[in-house]
Amino acid sequence: MKYTVQSIKYLFKNFWYIFPFALIPAVFLSFSLDKKAVTRVLTDYFTGDPGGGFPEIFHAVSVLNFRSWQTFLTGLVGVVLLVLCASLLFAFMEKHMRIGKRTLNGVFSKLNDNLISTAGIAVLLVAIYELWSLVTSALLFSSFLPGSAVAQYILSVLVFLGMHFVLLYIVSLFYLWLPCLQITGFRAFEALRYSYQLVAPVKIKIVLGQWFSVMVAEILLSLCCIFVPGQWAGFLLAAVLYAFMIATFCIRMQVVYFDRAQMERADLKSYYHF
Repeated sequence: MKYTVQSIKYLFKNFWYIFPFALIPAVFLSFSLDKKAVTRVLTDYFTGDPGGGFPEIFHAVSVLNFRSWQTFLTGLVGVVLLVLCASLLFAFMEKHMRIGKRTLNGVFSKLNDNLISTAGIAVLLVAIYELWSLVTSALLFSSFLPGSAVAQYILSVLVFLGMHFVLLYIVSLFYLWLPCLQITGFRAFEALRYSYQLVAPVKIKIVLGQWFSVMVAEILLSLCCIFVPGQWAGFLLAAVLYAFMIATFCIRMQVVYFDRAQMERADLKSYYHF
């Protein structure tokens, strides 16, 4: 939780520098959220009739959401914008944490340096998540097949929580790959090996911290889908939640890297006034 708390503090301390970068892709990703599918699946589940078809569960879980070409396209645009905005966000954070200067000067000129590495990691993360969504949806659908309601609830909870742990554990294996590529200048394999060396001693802490963040975010998204009336209000709140998720994920990655690489963070020095 230490890294999560530090990341949230950094976000709110530098809110107007960070949040706009995260909000732009979040708006498009929110339009790919299948609010109706989420509502149907959760309503049936918590009213004592767990079930739903495999496609409906997958639409509720997937980010790209293959329900229609419109939702897939908005999700794809969101991923492209995420690559661009995350590249700028990492450039800003690296400059701020290394020299303590909190300005956007020079951030856009570093876009070319960060773009390829950010795109590679983003595509990898999206591919892993969509594959995870497919497997998780199939397992959840299977957990609803037993005739006993008690068995259905037990199996579905175990699948849901366990698969989240699996996903975050897989991500932890290359969690610092991106900052290692951008900051050290190592080649891909060298950066991956260095990333694993940095993460290995605190892997479980990172997984548990992210697991808590993901659970909170998913609960809030679910409540938004079920209880917020009106399509546009729901999308607006979902965009804000997605933006916080994106910002926190990127900030935590940079915070963990500086801590594990034992690099002094200049942004924490009180004598900087930029």
